[in-house]
Amino acid sequence: PMIKEVRRAFGDCTIHIDCNSGYTLDALDEFRELDKYQLAMIEQPLAHDDLLDHAQLQDAIDTPICLDASIRSLQLAKQATQLNSCQWVNIKPGRVGGLTPAVAIHNWCQQAGIPCWVGGMLESAVGSAVCIELATLPNFVYPGDLFPSSRFYTRDLGQPEVVLTERQTMLPYENGLPEPDPELLEKFTRQRTLITSAD
Repeated sequence: PMIKEVRRAFGDCTIHIDCNSGYTLDALDEFRELDKYQLAMIEQPLAHDDLLDHAQLQDAIDTPICLDASIRSLQLAKQATQLNSCQWVNIKPGRVGGLTPAVAIHNWCQQAGIPCWVGGMLESAVGSAVCIELATLPNFVYPGDLFPSSRFYTRDLGQPEVVLTERQTMLPYENGLPEPDPELLEKFTRQRTLITSAD
């Protein structure tokens, strides 16, 4: 498999793969073969809505499974950990409903002994900054799937942009989070709606 060549080329560095729900349990022998390559994890190998098959797969292989698309709420995180469907959880604030549910899932996983990492969903600097801050919680122990603004945007919708340090890392914000860029918001606005209270 391709991972054999990647492992040969890069030695014992940390590697994980993301299957994006591309397989079924029919591929069990292929997953067992991957145990040879000491992967950190296999991310979302099976269908996003199938915790039972993930539990069966995790029981059959040594490589840790990470659930990503399957974790859309605290309830699903609880079910996944109770079923032993995974050994890692990727938390994307934009997928689970925001920062409050993301923290609740983090806390549940920490209590259950399941380590986490933060995933991004192509957020602007505003959303990315929230993800960076989230990643400072103690049970986020794997590098986050977070990128500088320049990776996806010619000009970020939030300012200041997210940038890498000299050590190719991102640091928590000390002087407030980025804010939407009013000039770009004005440029791209196509419709306005005013919402007022009934009082």
